Amino acid sequence: MPFQVAALLAASSWAVGGLIAAEPSRLLGGPRFVRIRMVYVSVALVLIAVLTGGWSTVEASDWLPLAISGFVGLALGDAALFEAFSRLGPRRTGMLFAANAPITAVLSAIVYDEEFGLLGVLGTILVVSGVSMAIAYGTRPGQSHTWEEVRGSLSVGAGFGLLGALGQSIAVLVADPVFDGILDPWAGAAVRALVGTLGLFALMPWFERRTARSRPAVALTARLWLLVIASGTLGMVVGKTLMLIALAEGPPGVVSILVSLAPVLQLPLIWAITRERPPIGAWFGAGLGVIGTAMVLA
Repeated sequence: MPFQVAALLAASSWAVGGLIAAEPSRLLGGPRFVRIRMVYVSVALVLIAVLTGGWSTVEASDWLPLAISGFVGLALGDAALFEAFSRLGPRRTGMLFAANAPITAVLSAIVYDEEFGLLGVLGTILVVSGVSMAIAYGTRPGQSHTWEEVRGSLSVGAGFGLLGALGQSIAVLVADPVFDGILDPWAGAAVRALVGTLGLFALMPWFERRTARSRPAVALTARLWLLVIASGTLGMVVGKTLMLIALAEGPPGVVSILVSLAPVLQLPLIWAITRERPPIGAWFGAGLGVIGTAMVLA
């Protein structure tokens, strides 16, 4: 599979999985939601890696970078990201998380000497601008859906969102060299998930002290379990593994730019679910994102 296709499929999986996660992350809180989801994801990825025989491709030298990537990207990044989800909703969180694309592109140019031609640079600018516009102008006055509510401090929620973006960027850069070899993506994803899950439970007291006051305790119902499993399957088992497949073939900066289209892909989904049409500015931003993607891929 071409890495561009894998990255765009990952963006699609994240777009759908992120919307499914909006309700449970708000009810359970970001860190608690991610802990529950990661337990399921870890079990699923380990079983898939066993069935595909991928564990035999994991070398001793792969464990440390995968562990660092899992801890930073999942235990820190995802927990912070979904805390932002629970406070700001998917649209605002998507705008903050889109910052991971330029962060990754800049860091990749510094660390791995990744080069962008003029067309690629212009395309990157259009993608980032388009994603930002699609989310910044993703609502109209009078919209009343719960996804537009801000719970708690806006600045605190924004801080969690930016922490999630930074965690994702660092995790991608750390994991990228590992997937240049023979490592099976399912096995690599399983290692990251296992370490990320352990890290989430180790960091539970730190996160709970900072997030528990923002919501009352909510019981984990059968409906919430189904939403957690659906979100984990699309966003982690499928989406994150597709991103790792893309990293095995493509440069991390370009992969991150393509994956950052997830908020743009959410626009028609948000319209269908909320029955509230996004304004023209949001669609204009989406168009810029599509044009920019075509320039990056040219």
